Amino acid sequence: MPQPFELEVPADERYRVLAPEVAGKYVEVLGGSAADAQGLSDALVAAMHKVANGHGDVVRLQFELKTGGVHVTVRCGDQSAVVEHKIKRA
Repeated sequence: MPQPFELEVPADERYRVLAPEVAGKYVEVLGGSAADAQGLSDALVAAMHKVANGHGDVVRLQFELKTGGVHVTVRCGDQSAVVEHKIKRA
């Protein structure tokens, strides 16, 4: 089972795109479909937009594999959000 990992990206919108790209690749490595990868990426874009705008300089994402899917905690400053995304094996 893959180990949990953390990723930090600048809160600036120009750099936030990196995290969804990494998340999509992570889902693919886990055996998820392209639709799973896109679904998690889209959910992270929304979560990062919610927590990052004006709340800090860095967005921190903690990835964990849970039964049936991926759990990501997104933090920026004093704001946080949780994204849980089911994975259907490809």
